[in-house]
Amino acid sequence: LAPFIAHAASLTALSDTMSRLKASTASNHTIKYTTPTGVAAGQTMTVLMPTGFTIGSVDYTDIDVSWGASTGAENELTLDSTPSGSTWGAVFSSQTLTITSGSGAITAASKVIVEIGTNATAGTTGDQQITNHATPATYTVTITAGSGADSGKLALVVLSNDQVQL
Repeated sequence: LAPFIAHAASLTALSDTMSRLKASTASNHTIKYTTPTGVAAGQTMTVLMPTGFTIGSVDYTDIDVSWGASTGAENELTLDSTPSGSTWGAVFSSQTLTITSGSGAITAASKVIVEIGTNATAGTTGDQQITNHATPATYTVTITAGSGADSGKLALVVLSNDQVQL
């Protein structure tokens, strides 16, 4: 018998819209992507923020996750610190946000939106943000869905100044 080789599918349409691009400045993140495989019950999605971005005390109350076939905003997930039934767990450990399904699922070919910061307004309003790296540069965020079945990377640009001076 030949060995079974599993291949991860690529996430598509990846983006992260940040509210501020300035170094050492707190920023909201709106991360969007399409998952070709989806996320089954008990599986995870992860967002690995680059080293040097300060997560601070961001927790599930500062995070919103939605998904759907058209815009990605059709279905809002209920989040807590741990998954239970239809409630999904959302927790940062070091630089990695892990979003874990209890019994819920996200169907294949769905668009997913992850909001982190004061832009998270489902259930409770977020009050914490991620602080940008202190050094202006381009950084890489790694995202997985379906416990790694789908994966992708996107670039974040941090600037020395993000304000227009007149």
